[in-house]
Amino acid sequence: MKHVVIVGGGFGGIKAARELAKNPELFRVTLVSDEDCFRYYPALYRTATGYSKRDSCIAIEILVHDLKNVTFKQGRAVTINRGAKIITLADKTNITYDAAIFALGSVTSYFGIPGIQEFSHGLKTVEELDKLHKDLHEEFVNDRMPDKNYVVVGAGPTGVELSASLRSYLQQVAKWHKARSTKITLELIEAAPRILPRSSERASRLVAKRLRKLGIKIMANKKVEAETAESLKVSGRSIPTRTVIWTAGVSNNPFYAANPEQFALNERGKVKVNEFMQIDESVYVIGDNAATKHAGLALTAVRDARFVAKQLVRQEKQLTQKPYRQKLPVTVIPVGKHWAVVEYGPIAFGGWLGGLLRWFADLVAYQDIMPLNQAIALWRDDKAFEDNDCEVCAQAQYLK
Repeated sequence: MKHVVIVGGGFGGIKAARELAKNPELFRVTLVSDEDCFRYYPALYRTATGYSKRDSCIAIEILVHDLKNVTFKQGRAVTINRGAKIITLADKTNITYDAAIFALGSVTSYFGIPGIQEFSHGLKTVEELDKLHKDLHEEFVNDRMPDKNYVVVGAGPTGVELSASLRSYLQQVAKWHKARSTKITLELIEAAPRILPRSSERASRLVAKRLRKLGIKIMANKKVEAETAESLKVSGRSIPTRTVIWTAGVSNNPFYAANPEQFALNERGKVKVNEFMQIDESVYVIGDNAATKHAGLALTAVRDARFVAKQLVRQEKQLTQKPYRQKLPVTVIPVGKHWAVVEYGPIAFGGWLGGLLRWFADLVAYQDIMPLNQAIALWRDDKAFEDNDCEVCAQAQYLK
């Protein structure tokens, strides 16, 4: 059997493992990830605003336990020797491969802005979510007074989703803690001339209108310059705030820049791949890491993984290789309860129908990474509001 090593436990890595597991007579698969948890990014904003953590952090062991030819190895890849076909982990373990698939995802970038990494909240990890969730409540518990200004930086999909959900969540938390009445301002800051800069202008206008209706102030074409514990400097203006949530920047995983002799990178630090998603006949790079047109979306990573798995099967069966045809993915971005904007090519619309499509999109996404019966069970359960299970909310119950 051909030994395929998959590096990365996100959408691309898990999907590739599940696809290759369909051919146990052809492949032995080792899945390597530096985390034991698969992060379901579309649900991170929900977890930050009080919903169940079960759907945003799923143990990788659970996702691959039914795959007989897949072994999970927790560890961080640090080097690759393509000549010897060896991947070395941080603990000095060497893993040899016949074929390797890299799907490491992206990391947060702070663009060197003073104070942002130190003082702002992130949404990339479960630890960051827990800290944000706890801090939001402690503002009410400690002095029964919320921050007057909450700021979300970055008006891409994550920033839009979070700001729309955060507004109503803060109102609910204030009621739980019986906070003194005060006006809360929620600002969404974007450096580009408009929010959702990668989407169409129509989609951007629809979402901007919806956000303003929800009471969110939009500041487009504004540059964040610095942050302190008590303020955020934006285009020369100082905003008093203790709560800044950073969703603005991502960059390619540093693994590739750390191995410059093994990977050719473009000006954005993405890995250059051929029409088969390869950098050589044995190494594939997919998802956020690849310099492809639609990289950066979960659906793109899933499609990349499916394509590469099929290519490996074709190789083993000595069939003609077919180049990858990149397809424009459908995007569905939730903006508050029961409302989402849908975009596909020239089509863009928002409303309750978009919200319904977004709800079903979760089921499709879960089915990509786990058996259908498990996907349905998680999909039915992932709307469970569990805020009263948190430690800080127990204090709120006591205060009542």
